[in-house]
Amino acid sequence: MRNETRALGFAPLIMPFAFSFYAFFADIPGFNMQDGVMTFIGLFFGIVIVGLPVAYIYELFIGFRFYQLLSKKKRVNIVTLSLGGVLVADIPLFLIWPLTGGGGTVSFAVTFQLFSFVGFMVGLNFWALLNFERLRDYVKAFRR
Repeated sequence: MRNETRALGFAPLIMPFAFSFYAFFADIPGFNMQDGVMTFIGLFFGIVIVGLPVAYIYELFIGFRFYQLLSKKKRVNIVTLSLGGVLVADIPLFLIWPLTGGGGTVSFAVTFQLFSFVGFMVGLNFWALLNFERLRDYVKAFRR
């Protein structure tokens, strides 16, 4: 249970880094550094302030239920958690996008890829934190 608690607590913390990383490479305005480093830092902290509570809410109410289902079926592995993270991250996109009317400076495809990448990274981080001791022991044994 300790590993699950650690994974639930720390996995969403990767969200602002994954979001900013993908937004930079997808050339999203503000994140592409054309407006300066301070704009990028301001947007990063905006993502931290606005996005982290949303990430935790979705993880606790949707992602944890998904994890419990996988755990009951004994299907917890890197693939199911990563793809589950993508699925959970895309739920708000599909809820919000119809309300915006499809307008904006970023296309639906880029937004979908951005949300999917963030969900993938959160799921991957969740798996790594869930298996932290096993991975640590493997690295120690590999170094010998």
